[in-house]
Amino acid sequence: MTRYSFRSRIFITFLVLVLAFVALTVFLYGRRLDTQLRDETVKRARRNLELVSMLMDDRDKASTEESLDAWVTRVGSKLGFRITYMENGHVLADSNVPAAEVPDMEDHSTRPEVIEALDSGVGFSQRHSATLDKDLIYAAKKLPGGVLRLAVPMADVEARRAAMLSILWWSMPLAVLAALLIGLLLSRSLTRSISAFSAAARAIGEGRYGDRLRVYPGSEFKQLAEAVNRMASDIQTNIQKLQDEQGQRAALFDSLSEGVLIVDGSGKIRDWNPAFANMVPGETLRQGRTLLEVIMEPRLQNLVDEMSADPEYSGTRLLSFHYAERDLDVIVEPFRDNGGGRNTVIVLRDTTEVRRLESIRSDFVANVSHELRTPLTNIRGYAETLMDMEGLPENCGKFLAVILKNIGQMTLIVSDLLQLTRLEHDDGEVESTPIRVSPVLDEAFTTLEYAARDKELRIERDIAPEAELVLADRQGLETVFRNLLDNAIRYSPKGQAVQIRGMREGDTCVFEVRDFGPGIPRGHEKRIFERFYRAPEVGNAQRGGSGLGLALCQHSLRAHGGGIELVTPEDGPGALFRFTLRAADGEAAESGAKETSA
Repeated sequence: MTRYSFRSRIFITFLVLVLAFVALTVFLYGRRLDTQLRDETVKRARRNLELVSMLMDDRDKASTEESLDAWVTRVGSKLGFRITYMENGHVLADSNVPAAEVPDMEDHSTRPEVIEALDSGVGFSQRHSATLDKDLIYAAKKLPGGVLRLAVPMADVEARRAAMLSILWWSMPLAVLAALLIGLLLSRSLTRSISAFSAAARAIGEGRYGDRLRVYPGSEFKQLAEAVNRMASDIQTNIQKLQDEQGQRAALFDSLSEGVLIVDGSGKIRDWNPAFANMVPGETLRQGRTLLEVIMEPRLQNLVDEMSADPEYSGTRLLSFHYAERDLDVIVEPFRDNGGGRNTVIVLRDTTEVRRLESIRSDFVANVSHELRTPLTNIRGYAETLMDMEGLPENCGKFLAVILKNIGQMTLIVSDLLQLTRLEHDDGEVESTPIRVSPVLDEAFTTLEYAARDKELRIERDIAPEAELVLADRQGLETVFRNLLDNAIRYSPKGQAVQIRGMREGDTCVFEVRDFGPGIPRGHEKRIFERFYRAPEVGNAQRGGSGLGLALCQHSLRAHGGGIELVTPEDGPGALFRFTLRAADGEAAESGAKETSA
């Protein structure tokens, strides 16, 4: 099939429309012309019929000697019509028939125009004349003595029609030619405008957003051109914004100290940042490779496969492993790109140096604490020996008491440091057994009883029976209770109460230790569990403490699978510490608790 240009299609369409219009005009005009010419001929025949009727009436009055046939022939030749006069259907005279033949003419009483004239005075008809062998238009009028009839040849009408149609046919080509010239100019104008729009669209597609369409006043495409220019301007602005944002994101992406890797839904590597490239061997990192080809860690590959296989998967997963002589903490999270494709982002944080320093710190603390225990024990021993000697000056006894008090404080710090270091080195894992809470609480309170008595404090205990059995390490649980009670007694005003509550919530036992002292200011709820941290308002050196108690509680409870938090009381001052442990149920747990207590 031939493909025509837009301009050719417009021109051909315009040509077809013009030709169709001309043909329709000629057809309708021809039909209208036929009717109009016939009506004019009938009107002219009617006028001439009246004229001949008047002339015939004047002839009768003049009593001329000219015969009727001669008079009819003379008048008919001058007017150019056929004139017939008849009485009772018999023709007496006819301008187109010789006088000798008139008597032989057939009866005309059955002619339509004659019948109509006899009925209504005037009659008309159009038909073929058998006498003259022509198509004629007849007009007949009833007279007192007979019927007068005129006949106009249709050839005259056809001649006039042909002349008028000839003028029309000659004028039509000129009109068609003019219309085609107009169509050509119009198609060229439209083609030029459309070509301009096409060029503008092509420029926008090629990224030349600064190109604009020239808008002419009064142009048929003015509004469209303005809309295209406005669209190009908006696209240019938006593209510039996107490029700026993309540049910012790329700069941020490249400057991250964490390694970032993006994997598509099929498990192929899409992109990475320089930090990631520094974490893996350079020759293995290429686009299109699988994750396992770059990082030989099956757990990471399985996690990415699991996320890619589940379209509804959401959330973040954490993973830690050793790779290429590095300790890595990994965050894995799925996301969808702008096209709706499933992707996975992997963030790797190199913790090698952090863990090395942490190990050095832990080893240092453990070594120092261990090395301090022996001299502290010796100093305590010598001080206690001197205290037992008789005859010491009074001042020496006071000095020895101060030495023993500070030695006890230092021994407590060293003991807490060693226990905290042990928990960290064991990765928080302890052997938990069913333990009855009340005996452990009694043992923890034994070492603090004198301090509570000196401040006249009331110890209010409310341990629900269903919260008595927990899964814990006895020494670790005693450490938690001792440190929390020590803080509560230390910061409670004289004569106040220290409340200890225990309750059961599902498979968990919840314990609370509450005092009515100054409390912990807001903003310090998290930091108070850091080692050696003291809230400013309560950091009075006279109140003592190692500064490790709450950190030790937190590590110990995490090792037991529980947790601890500081809660601001709603019914008054003070501090409320709430911690959780797993509940121990059943007869086996009860039996185990009895054996442990024994």
